[in-house]
Amino acid sequence: MRKLTIILAMVFLLSNTAFARPEIHINIPEYLLTLLDNGQTIRQYHVAVGTPYEPTPTGKFIVSYKEQYPTWYPGSEFVDKTPVPPGPDNPLGTRWIEFSPGYGIHGTNKAWSIDSPVSDGCVRMFNVDAEELYELVEIGTPVIITYQTMNLFEKPDGLYLRVYDDIYNKAVTKKEEFFLLITPYQTRYSNITEPKWPILVDYPNIYELKIASKQLKKTP
Repeated sequence: MRKLTIILAMVFLLSNTAFARPEIHINIPEYLLTLLDNGQTIRQYHVAVGTPYEPTPTGKFIVSYKEQYPTWYPGSEFVDKTPVPPGPDNPLGTRWIEFSPGYGIHGTNKAWSIDSPVSDGCVRMFNVDAEELYELVEIGTPVIITYQTMNLFEKPDGLYLRVYDDIYNKAVTKKEEFFLLITPYQTRYSNITEPKWPILVDYPNIYELKIASKQLKKTP
């Protein structure tokens, strides 16, 4: 019982810790929001992003406004302009974190939409995730939104390439981008394998390929 109490206390302290240098990073094709503190990953959340017709903007922003239990005001594309108060019918869910006029990170009453390009440009989260993020960031927190269809990551046995669907048809999944990605890893891995081009990925699939094996240290 005492061990459980200690664990719960540690979780509480971590969840209420004021971070030194928090940043929100969102990679649109990955449907992933990452909260970093001083460069270290603290939390990661699955999100929904804008459609190809109303895309989520990319660039560097800051948290400019926060609101609990927001009221939703329908935009110009809606015939019915009646505001929707907080509650189960509100598409903003229980939290609103604005990073640009008209754009925000928020909860949703459509949990099925997470990991999809379905919003009007905002970033949707599960309500429980939006509520947690709301408590972890402040006004002025940087929000960096990128559009990267290729990522490299390491596993115990080597280096892997992961490719996501080019949902906005930006044509960025190309050889030149691949070689820029592998540059920092070339001193640690030899014989990095180049994938066959073009790499075609259909939503919601993800392409993954091992491109280099872990180098074993030579014994004298």
